[in-house]
Amino acid sequence: MSDSKEFSESAPSSVPSDEAVPSLSPLRLNIIVAGLWISLFLAALDSTIISTALLSIASDFHDDDQSGWIVTAYLLTYNAFVLILAKLSDVVGLKQLLLACNGLFLVASIACSVARSMEQLIIFRAIEGIGASGLYCLVFIAILQLVSLSKTGLYSGIISSVFALSNLAGPLLGGVIVDNTTWRWIFYMNIPISSIAILILGSMMPAPSSTGFRFKALATVDWVGAVLSISWLIPLLFALEEGGSQYSWKSSVIIGTLIGGIVGLITFLAYEAWVQRSGKDAIFPVRFLYNSVQGLLLLNIFFTGFAFYTAIITLPQRFQAVNGVSASRAGVLELALTLCMPFFSLVAGMTLSKRPQWTYLVLIFGCALLLIATACLSHLPVHKSVPAAEFGFQVIMGAGLGIISPTQYFALKISFLPHDTASATGAMNMLRAMGGCIGLAITTSMLTSKLEADLPLFLAPDLVARVKQSLDDLSGLTAEQVLQIRAVYGKGYDSGFQVLIAFAGANVLVAVLLLWASRKRGGVDGMFEAIRLASES
Repeated sequence: MSDSKEFSESAPSSVPSDEAVPSLSPLRLNIIVAGLWISLFLAALDSTIISTALLSIASDFHDDDQSGWIVTAYLLTYNAFVLILAKLSDVVGLKQLLLACNGLFLVASIACSVARSMEQLIIFRAIEGIGASGLYCLVFIAILQLVSLSKTGLYSGIISSVFALSNLAGPLLGGVIVDNTTWRWIFYMNIPISSIAILILGSMMPAPSSTGFRFKALATVDWVGAVLSISWLIPLLFALEEGGSQYSWKSSVIIGTLIGGIVGLITFLAYEAWVQRSGKDAIFPVRFLYNSVQGLLLLNIFFTGFAFYTAIITLPQRFQAVNGVSASRAGVLELALTLCMPFFSLVAGMTLSKRPQWTYLVLIFGCALLLIATACLSHLPVHKSVPAAEFGFQVIMGAGLGIISPTQYFALKISFLPHDTASATGAMNMLRAMGGCIGLAITTSMLTSKLEADLPLFLAPDLVARVKQSLDDLSGLTAEQVLQIRAVYGKGYDSGFQVLIAFAGANVLVAVLLLWASRKRGGVDGMFEAIRLASES
């Protein structure tokens, strides 16, 4: 199928212009955006704040073996329900579902704060992840419905700054809480903040009369596709998260779940293709993958997730393991990265609002920065002191991530049909988070392999097991052994980033192909014109 025909079949049938969005005063719109920002901030914050508190939680429950599931359970449901909840927004109403997800997140946070065992906390974190999943995708859908195309660049920059600021506050705030009080305050603080978001959205956000809960419309939902979208993702993420850490890559558990996930993915795509050919409303329109611009954009988002999550979560752990700093100090040392992200996110958003034709060039520039930063972070020294150059590398990574986030969102706005917006936004958020999960799995696997290979060279088996379980207790070891242990951790983290260079390079190539595909359609200006013509037909 030619590019011109592809676009004619997939261009938006209506433009979200100033006349197509709800008539809201600037003050009311900004208040609503503030409520949406708070909701998304909490969802994003809870994916990183826990990283510097894991040791404290494990110590409190005397259960180190299952502490990793506190993160994994949240990520599994956080990713798995994105497509379902995005699609349900078309059925039950965006405002109603957004408030319900806020409420579920609030209740789950309360449950996490009073958990009495590791098993309870893991279950409550999984439930919290479902609520966060809805907030993650529904906030973007709300912006697309409430803001005109001419203002999308600016507001996408504002909303995208959530990820930068939450990533800044997450490790830092988690470390401060752990160092000064109980880890339960990580969840206590969600209660008043989430309540404020619910009050703002409940009172200020419009609910069009044409939307609301419709029992008959439930029959039109692709429920089989919804179940399949979860069924393949959960075992695949389990294998990627646990392989090389809790289980060997050669174990039957990992092989079985990995194969099951791949088979489930194939089944999901085949079923969704059949649903699409049948003329029904698929939860994931497979035609996204047939369209060169849409498919490349989703692939670019997927690859970006590798750097997005890995940098935020891995660097604080490296500071603690290699440089021997406290949890709160690790958050401070990452400020070079996290402070740059919101700044460049807002700059990119304002730039695109003035020069939308630069969209794909800006995207290539951001991806190139990620490649440079990933390569630099893969060759860090392994001595105890933090090298000054590492802060420069963090600035490059933060600039790349900050630039890319609003640019991808703006590109999505001009590439998908309005009635595909919910599914496309859900796919975008799911793919970014899934890329992050894979990136974290790679770095964890490389670190584990390095520890298993090098630690036994100078430590007894019982000491190897103790060191791998926790670096908090290094009593009985000589100063030289401690330095050797930290050096091994440093080499392990370096090896993980070395693998990620390949994915960062692939992302630059995808961005270049995306520019080429867009120019075959007349560039961004041609795509805007195609949207305008489609809206008039």
